[in-house]
Amino acid sequence: MKTPEFVWTRRHVVALLALCTAQVLDAVDSTVVNVALPAIQDDLAFTAADLSWVVNAYMVPFGGFLLLGGRLGDLLGHRRVLLGGIALFTGTSLAAGLAQGAGMLVAARAVQGLAAALIAPMTLALISQIFPDGRARARALALWGTATVVSGALGLVAGGLLVDGPGWRWIFFINVPVGALLLVAGRVLPGRAEGRRSTEFDFVGAATATVGVGLLIYGVLRAQWWLVLVGVALLGYFAVHEAAVAKRPLVDFGLFRDRALVGANLIQMVRASALFGLFYLATLFMQDVLGLSALATGLAYVPLTLVMVAASWLGPGLTRRLHVRTVLASGALLAAAGLLPLAWISPDTGLLMGVIVPLVVFGAGLGLIVVPLTNAALSGVSPSAAGVAAALLNVSAQLGGAFGLAVLATAAAARTGDRLREGTPMDLALTDGYGSAFVVSAFLMALCAVLAITFFHGRKDAAA
Repeated sequence: MKTPEFVWTRRHVVALLALCTAQVLDAVDSTVVNVALPAIQDDLAFTAADLSWVVNAYMVPFGGFLLLGGRLGDLLGHRRVLLGGIALFTGTSLAAGLAQGAGMLVAARAVQGLAAALIAPMTLALISQIFPDGRARARALALWGTATVVSGALGLVAGGLLVDGPGWRWIFFINVPVGALLLVAGRVLPGRAEGRRSTEFDFVGAATATVGVGLLIYGVLRAQWWLVLVGVALLGYFAVHEAAVAKRPLVDFGLFRDRALVGANLIQMVRASALFGLFYLATLFMQDVLGLSALATGLAYVPLTLVMVAASWLGPGLTRRLHVRTVLASGALLAAAGLLPLAWISPDTGLLMGVIVPLVVFGAGLGLIVVPLTNAALSGVSPSAAGVAAALLNVSAQLGGAFGLAVLATAAAARTGDRLREGTPMDLALTDGYGSAFVVSAFLMALCAVLAITFFHGRKDAAA
């Protein structure tokens, strides 16, 4: 019997726009604060050592609570948890904007990260339930992917405009009216997106997963490797507890029998490692070596963003004609090719041909894989596990990003230090360090192609 064709209604359009806006609200806050750090430091008297907590206080609970947030959505209802997360995020944004001291801002950012962990997996889980597997979901994910892609550059540009305009507090105040609108628009989400209620909950699993992931991310960000080992040990116990002890596990390990889900999460982790490190190092190069302002640096990422958006819309169409592994591998190799020219940057490198054009090539390859990768991770998952599956994809991105940032920043610093000891001028030493890290980024994207061929061999895209 032929499955009836999905019919888009105004309710579906409003619901999708609300979910994409929630994704933007969530993702922008990860980047918008970066360009405001100097102004925040001056206004609230942060020490240089403590300033990183404005970023880390958000990232650690965000990564740590993702699995818990995904599972709560599966148990209590995805719409309910999403709206609760948005309400909490809106309130803490107001508190961050009103902060009168460093401690108050860091505390508000930490609760913001917790709220973001409730929002992020719910947007994907609701899309996978509202839109049936096939072209409707592929189009919905393409728009969601566009929102995700735009968020990074939007945060940098918006941050520069707000800091240079009304002041740094407005990077938080702007979330308040957006959050209020989302709370109204979120009520159009179909009731069938609600999860099943349950009074049983795996508190031990939730605690070990949350603390384990949180320590892992924090340990990597702060280069405290004993914390990384403790985090790994807790996650090891979490795996044993979920598989052999828990009556109602936080994570059903049967999910990992799906090769597509496992492969998608591995690619997501490696891809994020290359991406997070690239943005960090390219931003430093443009500001510290080329002398660009924060706003000009944000604007330099706009071509990359536009190309990623265009490529993300091409991805679903290509996967209807080709194997998903072909699209994923081709996109990863194209991204790697875009990174290689950055290995030869110097203080005399031109912004357009030396930085923006390679970033555009990188963005084209990365954009091709956004939607096929997300769809592959969710296509074989039942509605009752959609929240956890979406959370796993977000956890992979956070872990990969933290490790990538730590590894690439360390590689760049080590190379720069070696060159300085040889008597090399600072600008040349910095660019040599950045260039060596970009080579590692290119290798990571090439590894994504290997993973795609390995895990998606013989598989056609689910959205075909």
